[in-house]
Amino acid sequence: MTKRISVCHIASGDRWAGAEAQVATLLRALRRREDLCLSTILLNEGHLAEEARSAGIELKVIPEGQKGFLQIFLEADRYLRGRGIQILHSHRYKENLLAALLAWRRNIPYVVRSQHGLPEPFGGLKQMKHAIFQVADQMVARYSTDTVICVSAELRSRLARYLDPGKTVVIHNGVDVEQVRSTLTSNDAKKRLGIPGDTRVVGTVGRLDPIKRLDIFLAAAHAMSKQVPNVRFVILGEGSEEHRLREQARALRLQNSVFFLGQRQDVYDVVRAFDLFVLCSDHEGLPMALLEALALAVPVVACRTGGISEVIEDGVNGVLLATGDPSALAEACLHLLADRCRRAGLAAAGMRRVAEAFSAREAAAQVARVYVSLCSVP
Repeated sequence: MTKRISVCHIASGDRWAGAEAQVATLLRALRRREDLCLSTILLNEGHLAEEARSAGIELKVIPEGQKGFLQIFLEADRYLRGRGIQILHSHRYKENLLAALLAWRRNIPYVVRSQHGLPEPFGGLKQMKHAIFQVADQMVARYSTDTVICVSAELRSRLARYLDPGKTVVIHNGVDVEQVRSTLTSNDAKKRLGIPGDTRVVGTVGRLDPIKRLDIFLAAAHAMSKQVPNVRFVILGEGSEEHRLREQARALRLQNSVFFLGQRQDVYDVVRAFDLFVLCSDHEGLPMALLEALALAVPVVACRTGGISEVIEDGVNGVLLATGDPSALAEACLHLLADRCRRAGLAAAGMRRVAEAFSAREAAAQVARVYVSLCSVP
């Protein structure tokens, strides 16, 4: 038998959002490959740790909330000692630095990182601190990383400003269509949320953070509700903006029309209740929530940003908007809500698109080819 390549992933796992969902999906798919020996270091307990354990992946959790960076490094170093790891694969800036230092310390030949999106903007003192981290992260990418996996071609073009394109490769996120499914009908899914089956539902899924621009979603919801009262709006996720968004909903008198559901385990059953899935972020790498909505046959309305246009062809398998203007978003949603046949056509095309081009198995195969190409270098 060909000797298996030993790979250790390093991720945070402090919350459950798109990047974490993609890490979990990738780990499950890589675990099925006979040419890889897989292990994972996570810096927090949580849903990602649960997913790794359920997939049978060897796991080491080092709780970053209880330890400083040096303690994390030393504990990770002890874990890696004698394991013959050939590749460290990291997923965020803190883990990127940790992987580079561990590779140096343990003489691990190769370091790979996944770039899931752009750094998010901050204000005040936090912005200055984050800017220092970004510069450090760019230096690590340039001098201590062998391959950077970008989840979209648009993201790769952004990284080309400071990184040799020869070190980057585009591998789109993938979904496991066997995992992303719901046994509920749309009406049953709505009723489980306390929404009548004949009511239209417009929803979104993601972190409640400024970059997701859920203020635009609520402003569009306000415009829609004035024209079609029998519409409900669902926001699934949690984050720093929750209080402000609830206040905005109250100010717009939408408190009886908008459902803030927080973080839930039955995400796919909730999304099944949507008649439309909306994304209006300022930037996205390639959102897992988008791919999952398409896999669940929910038509999508999204802003043309990041890697979204690499998935959605306007008018074919979804609707793309040039800007995040709430009026334009409301108008596009209202047109689709009034046209059942067009929604069904977009949904069917979206399902085909995901199945053909964004499977977890193919994404894992491409990542494995990166590993093989590195380890085959004389």
